[in-house]
Amino acid sequence: METAIYCRVSTEEQAAEGFSIRAQEQKLKDYSNVKDWSIFNIYVDEGISGKNLTERPAISRMIEDIRSGHVKNVLVFKLDRLTRSVGDLVYLIDLFKTCRCDFNSLTESIDTSTASGRMFIKIIGIFAEFERENIAERVRMGKERKAREGYTNNSHSKSYGYDRGNGVRIQTINEIEAKNVRIVFDMFVNHNMSYTAIAKYLNMQGIPSKKGSLWNSASIREMLKNCNYIGAIRYSMHDPDRKFVTEGKHTAIISNELFEAAQVLMQKNKKLAPFRRPDEQNYFVNFLYCDECSDKYLPQNVVYHNKKGRAVCYGFMCRKRLLKSGCNAMSVSAGKVEKALIAYFSTYDDVFESDGTAAAHVELDEQKIEQQIQGFKDRLRHYNSREKEIMNNYIGGGIDFDSYRSMKKQIDADREFIKAELVKLVNEATVERSDALVREEIIISFRESWQGLTAKEKRMFLMNYVKKIIVRNDPIEGSRFGDTKVVDVEFGTI
Repeated sequence: METAIYCRVSTEEQAAEGFSIRAQEQKLKDYSNVKDWSIFNIYVDEGISGKNLTERPAISRMIEDIRSGHVKNVLVFKLDRLTRSVGDLVYLIDLFKTCRCDFNSLTESIDTSTASGRMFIKIIGIFAEFERENIAERVRMGKERKAREGYTNNSHSKSYGYDRGNGVRIQTINEIEAKNVRIVFDMFVNHNMSYTAIAKYLNMQGIPSKKGSLWNSASIREMLKNCNYIGAIRYSMHDPDRKFVTEGKHTAIISNELFEAAQVLMQKNKKLAPFRRPDEQNYFVNFLYCDECSDKYLPQNVVYHNKKGRAVCYGFMCRKRLLKSGCNAMSVSAGKVEKALIAYFSTYDDVFESDGTAAAHVELDEQKIEQQIQGFKDRLRHYNSREKEIMNNYIGGGIDFDSYRSMKKQIDADREFIKAELVKLVNEATVERSDALVREEIIISFRESWQGLTAKEKRMFLMNYVKKIIVRNDPIEGSRFGDTKVVDVEFGTI
């Protein structure tokens, strides 16, 4: 475990109590050797008070090494060597916890690997949590007071139609955006246009959202619900016990009457079931993706009547095509997608054979890889033994700390290289098997069982084994229907 040894003594302490830096350092090195810990570095603040952290360069370096992940354990001679401030102690313990770094004090026998050490950390954690909650409560009270005074708290996510610069308390109207806000409310209230239709209109006009992205039904709905546009401030809308709306100091963009009319209309149009599961018959929902733009296909079902009565034609359209945002892909029907998928798997150019030859090849490759893995593990054991040797040599006085650090640094570099190669080798073996036997099993299962499955079973098959089905629909001259093809299938895992 990469251990940071920290030593500190002020001039007064050394004179009065004999707290020698060298004595601290030697005891901590001996303790590290007994515990079989690797010493990453020794951090020394000599002749410096422990009342704060900011004036101690060594502890600042140690904190940076902890944050960078180089140090996984901190060892001190005594707790007050680390700090004499309760606030700083809470900060450091919280830092250790966040960075998954252990903490040990030799004199007080604080060791986070023991029950008493963990109890100490928990006690400190209680104080830390108490302090965080106090800070959070003060911040909440400040924001609530600011909102009640009529100032918006939105600094990073401003409402479309308004601007607010750094240090400015009152938001100001962005006239170009405000014009679009008025258009949106007018289209919804006076022209009975849906959220999707309004979003499509804005996208067709090339009008970006506040963040420069495309509009959709959700962003239009949020705009229509935003009381900022009538000069009001809303606070904590997701907490029913604390939420409120109050008069703001900014200028309104629309009238109260238009806003209220939009709220009434939204309530009337509210669906009883805003989210529905995909129809069992339409089992390709959420699996189809456009080959032209890589966006998802959305269901576009058509209801018609024939001699047998009401019927549904299940179809799909690219989301970008639906929003008029740059894709020209033709819509596809579920029936043609299914035929194309069957054709895709029937002519799939795989390298497998049902007699088990593929499995034999994979097993032979795995044996070769296992031999390489074992060789890497042997080299890792050698480096670990070598590290222990130089550690004992340093503790015994055979080499100085700079020589120890130099040799250890080289061992660490060699060891990390071997570990990276080992991980790469294991991952390649896993991926190879996944891309081989698992894919073969899915394809064989599809060919043997697909056409005999019910609609519900087909959807379950896709959910278990398939992530994406890439589809294209090439136009056919003289026909309004296209030639639907499955271009690629991205498999899931069993």
